[in-house]
Amino acid sequence: MTYWKRVTATYSGLVLGIAVVVTLALISSSQQAHYPNLPSPPLKTLAARHGIELGNFAISTYLNNPIYSKILSSQFNLAVIDNTPNWYFTDGGLRPSPTTYNFTTMDKIVAYAQAHHMQIQAHHLVWGEEKWLPNWLKNGHYAPAQLLNIMHQDIATVVGRYKGKIKEWSVVNEAFTRAQHIYGLHDWWADHIGSDAYIDQAFIWAHQADPNAKLILNDFDNEHFNPVSDAMYNYIKSAKARGIPIDGIGMQMHIDATHPPDMNEVIQNMRRFGKLGVQVYVTEFDVNMSAVPAPNYVRDNIEAQIYYNMARACIEAGDCHSFSELGITDKETWYNYMGPSTADARPLMFNSNFQPKPAFYAFRNALLQK
Repeated sequence: MTYWKRVTATYSGLVLGIAVVVTLALISSSQQAHYPNLPSPPLKTLAARHGIELGNFAISTYLNNPIYSKILSSQFNLAVIDNTPNWYFTDGGLRPSPTTYNFTTMDKIVAYAQAHHMQIQAHHLVWGEEKWLPNWLKNGHYAPAQLLNIMHQDIATVVGRYKGKIKEWSVVNEAFTRAQHIYGLHDWWADHIGSDAYIDQAFIWAHQADPNAKLILNDFDNEHFNPVSDAMYNYIKSAKARGIPIDGIGMQMHIDATHPPDMNEVIQNMRRFGKLGVQVYVTEFDVNMSAVPAPNYVRDNIEAQIYYNMARACIEAGDCHSFSELGITDKETWYNYMGPSTADARPLMFNSNFQPKPAFYAFRNALLQK
């Protein structure tokens, strides 16, 4: 029996009386956007009972939307600044030249989080995705030593500016999947410096800039046992022995709904990292439904089951410090910009009209349990 048929056959009795919720979600999806009637207590209060912070993507262009802002600040207590710390992004970039910085967007999100009493997790100080690096860096013909100096300067400047304001930093992102060329990816920094030795240095420099910030090694496809998580495990074990200040492993968890990870395997994987003395952070959770060949109400059930399972994995592992989702509604998901193959990803807990989907109630039910 296929995965989605198993879920459809068993889900309603397992999680939350899904038929009623699906009906409400289908009705609300055709309505004009308005603030949803959400149950109390909010998700963040339920998560706190398990010692887990609940985060979501604080998108600067959406913060002035009162519905978006109210959901973000009322349901979540961790504001995720994603993309903005990258050296170059759609707003012109954090570092448009070797000698100038543009902190406008980051300052706006930090101020919003402070005004709403939210902690902050920022992504990413170092990421080897070439398209998010500025032309002055890529075309500068810098020697490896010069690149390390540029990286050092950037980390010291950015982390130093927000010292005491940003609780957690994703210091290095996707170094291990790119070292293994998953999906044909490459690590620009490792390719041009000549090795991955920059990883150690990035953590040392970030710690020097803010000794109290929690520093995370982030990647994808590392929530279960495989070559990526094994490589990260071995690196963290060795790095901790060398005194490198790594506080946590970040698991992006962009889940493909056709091949969701096994909950028990995720629990065991999280626990093995916990035994190394690091916390586990779910940093960019969403569920890509694009390739699931089923009616929407069935897809909603499958998605909800995955949200439930991964929330329970975080709770039951005992080493999972926070659970962050990469977006509030399906309208702003990054999958919408990835081409036709992900045009119907519908990966988040709220639909495009800000109404909760079955995934919201399944996730909440996971938090309600001990």
